[in-house]
Amino acid sequence: MKTVFLVNPSAGKRDPREEALPPFLAYWQAQGAPFEVRLTEAPGHGEQVARQLAAAGEELRLYAVGGDGTFREAAAGAAGCPNLHLGVIPCGSGDDLVRSFGGREVFLSPERQFRAQPRPLDLILTEYGPAAGMCAIGMDASVAYYMVQFKRLPLVTGPMAYNLALLKCFFGRLGVDMEVAIDGEAPFSGNFVFALAGNGQYYGGGYRGAPRAVPDDGLLEFVLIRKPGRLKILRMLGTYKRGGHLDSPAFAPYLEYRRGKRMEIRARQEAVATCDGECVKTRQISFTVSPGAFSFLQPLPAENS
Repeated sequence: MKTVFLVNPSAGKRDPREEALPPFLAYWQAQGAPFEVRLTEAPGHGEQVARQLAAAGEELRLYAVGGDGTFREAAAGAAGCPNLHLGVIPCGSGDDLVRSFGGREVFLSPERQFRAQPRPLDLILTEYGPAAGMCAIGMDASVAYYMVQFKRLPLVTGPMAYNLALLKCFFGRLGVDMEVAIDGEAPFSGNFVFALAGNGQYYGGGYRGAPRAVPDDGLLEFVLIRKPGRLKILRMLGTYKRGGHLDSPAFAPYLEYRRGKRMEIRARQEAVATCDGECVKTRQISFTVSPGAFSFLQPLPAENS
């Protein structure tokens, strides 16, 4: 089966063609396996390439070589196309998607990736495009918004950029007045620090916001945190990053947790929303699961392991 490596030259701190990609090209070449390399040329181009490849009708493997945003674009193009099997070679600033599947080392192994097998994965659909991992509105989305600025600074890693953005937002406006409806039930309202919908478990460079999320069960994890005091946020942050908030007594007075298929949000004031790191400002957004939307390449253990 032919392989196409779709490379985002701007992903991460270093061009993937210089570091991440060469071991894969060498391995594929050693196996005598056909492949080609294509580059993304602008935002949204990854989705166009994936759609074009799928429309040709040939069964093939497409590897998104970049970060979560590159994979998001490719997944949008691969959705509904069973002949296109989508993998990822993570070399972005956060690489949160792969944390739910064993971490970066697994996905940076050419041998494991060469033996990858397809499995259906869900997507999150929104008015602003789909997401494979996590969507949110409120403080966490604002953090993602500012994280883009910080990660452009020299020597600033993805997790470091997230923490710097978190500090900036912490000392800004906290809380968004929202009305939230889940799966058509009676809406509830309040002042929330954020509301998120998780298909994957991680975002923000390692924060485990949806620790029970399963990316192929046809459901999303909905986590909402009502606004506590600033000092309480600081004390709760470590627990939240580890994914312990769903069972923590400290979070219980503030936590709203559901598993479901659709969450609709109306905010009283404009707020930042994010879909796998892509940010927009809005007062209304919905997060809906699309079960088994695309074919994902799951790396297998090495043959000698």
